[in-house]
Amino acid sequence: MRDYLAFPPVRGIRGSVRVPSSKSATNRALILAALESEPVELVRPLDSDDTRALARCLEAMGGAIIPSERGWTVRGPLGRGGEREVQLDAGSSGTAARFLAALAAAVPGRYRLTGSPRLQERPMSELVTALRSAGASVRTSGREGFLPVEIEGGTLRAATIPVEAGRSSQFVSALLLAAVAVEGGLSVRPRGPIVSAPYVDTTLDVLEAFGHRIRRDGDGTIAVERGGKRARSYTVPGDWSSAVPFFAAAGIAGGEVQVTGLVYPSHDADARAVDVIETMGVGIERRPDSVSARGEGRALRPVSVSARDFPDAVPALAALATHAEGESRFRDVAHLRDKESDRLGALAVLLRAAGEEAEAGEDGIVVTGPRRHASTGSPRLPTFEDHRMAMTAALLSLDSGGTLIENPGCVAKSYPSFFEDLETILVRG
Repeated sequence: MRDYLAFPPVRGIRGSVRVPSSKSATNRALILAALESEPVELVRPLDSDDTRALARCLEAMGGAIIPSERGWTVRGPLGRGGEREVQLDAGSSGTAARFLAALAAAVPGRYRLTGSPRLQERPMSELVTALRSAGASVRTSGREGFLPVEIEGGTLRAATIPVEAGRSSQFVSALLLAAVAVEGGLSVRPRGPIVSAPYVDTTLDVLEAFGHRIRRDGDGTIAVERGGKRARSYTVPGDWSSAVPFFAAAGIAGGEVQVTGLVYPSHDADARAVDVIETMGVGIERRPDSVSARGEGRALRPVSVSARDFPDAVPALAALATHAEGESRFRDVAHLRDKESDRLGALAVLLRAAGEEAEAGEDGIVVTGPRRHASTGSPRLPTFEDHRMAMTAALLSLDSGGTLIENPGCVAKSYPSFFEDLETILVRG
C-alpha cells in the first residue's frame, strides 16, 4: 500500500524558514575530513539519507563520524589492510557513488561499490575511464560503466587525467577530492562543456576551506594537491537547492517568505535559479545571510532559459511556470534523465497529473500556463521515489482543491523536514 499525504489548498504564505545545510558541501566536507589524521568538526552538517549513506561508507573504509555538540566530529585516516573486501553501499546517492569510486581508488584496501537498483542504472563510465587512465584498478562486475564495481585501493597515481563531464560534473569533483589522497596530487582536464559547472566551484571552495592547494591553468585543467596547514573545523553553508521551492511558493500562492541560513553571493548552482524566479515576476530581496521572495498575486512572465548549470531547480521552476501567461522552456538539461528518476519524463507526468500542460523533449521541458483545465476530485500526484518530485508536488498543490502526494517521505534524501517547514508558512482557511 502506498503512502499519501493529503494536501489542502492555501490562501497564501507568510513567515520565515531556515533551510537545512547544503548536501553538496556536507558530502564534500565529509570526504576531506575523513582524509585527515587529526579530528575535524563539521559544524551544522546536513543529516539526510544521502549524507548518512556516504558517512556509513567512510566508516567502512576506516573513518569514524561521531555526533558532537555542533554537528559531527570526523576522524580518519581512511584505508583498510588485509585481504577482506570492504562493501560500500551508496544507497540511492549518485554523489556518494561517484565520490567513493575515486576515493577508494586512492586509499589502501579492496572495495566493492554498489547501490540501489536505480543507482545501478546511473552512468559511471566516464569516471571509470578517467580512473583507469591514471592506473586505477576498477573492474565492473555487471554492465560495463555501471555499478557494482570492484576497486583495488591505492592504485590511483599522480597524473593529468582527462574526463568527459557532459553528463555529470560529479565526475570532475570526484577526481578533485581524491587528489588530496594521491601523492603528488592530480590534474583534472575536463573535456567539453561541464554540465552543472557551478558544483565544481563548490568543490573548489570546500577544498580551499580545508587548506589544500589549487591551480587553474589556461586550458581548463584544474590541479589539486594536499596542503600543509589545514582547518580543524568547517561550517556547512545553507542549501540553495532546498530554498528554491520556497521562493517558487511565494510566486504560486502569493505572500512573502524569508529564507535564512543562506550565504549570498554564492557559487551554489541553484543560487542562479533565483535570477530566473525574479525574471518571472517574483520579487526577490537578497541579503548576505538570507533571501526573501514576494509574490504579487498576478500572472507571471514565461521564460526560455538554459538550465544547464542549475538542473535540480527545474522541477520547482516548472511548477512556477504553470502560473505564467504563456509557454516557458527549460532547455539543455538532458542530464536530468540520469537523476533519481528520469526527471524530464517524470516531471511531465507529474505536471499533467495536476492538470497542467507540459511536454518533455530530448533535452528539456515545455510548460504552458496558466492552467487550462482543472483537475477533478483529489488528484494523486506521483513522486517517482524522487525528493525533487515530492517538493514539486507540494508546489502544485498550493492552489489546488486538495491533492494526495504519493510517498512524501522520499524528501528524506535531502530535506527530511521539508513538509513540516513548509507547513509553518502556509496561510489556510
